[in-house]
Amino acid sequence: MEENSHFSHKIYKNDPLLFKSYVGKEVNISTEDNNTISGIVYTVDPVSESIVLLQGCQQNNLKIVFGHAIKNIEISPNQLCELPQLFMNAPTSILRSTVEKRKSAVIKLLQENRFPVKEQDDILTIENVLSIKPPYEPADCICDNSIILGRIQNLLSRIQI
Repeated sequence: MEENSHFSHKIYKNDPLLFKSYVGKEVNISTEDNNTISGIVYTVDPVSESIVLLQGCQQNNLKIVFGHAIKNIEISPNQLCELPQLFMNAPTSILRSTVEKRKSAVIKLLQENRFPVKEQDDILTIENVLSIKPPYEPADCICDNSIILGRIQNLLSRIQI
């Protein structure tokens, strides 16, 4: 069987360092339908070559330009821009005493359900499989096993503090 040495998916020909160099820079993207889209590159998907742009004065508007639609990318000579942290949970101001009460309630509930909970630096852990960070809400659980994660989050959702 003859091997076709000319075939290779474009993902293997892409330059990830080039894509990374776009991040944080202001660009003008020309599309296949002769439109120009401007913004600051937030991230680039190296597989689809799609680009996520931040647009607007406060950079609070996201625009995704799909890789198949991009004809040309022109980098603006401006300096790098500071990228905002997107998709972060809004900071909540919870009293330390409330956090301590919740932590105590979480520890008690886990022990009542026979989970071997340990505490280290305000982080609760169960058998090095699951960790719970302050303020000890279901969303603060970290676990690779989705079944365990769901069960612990379900338990924590019962605590009303």
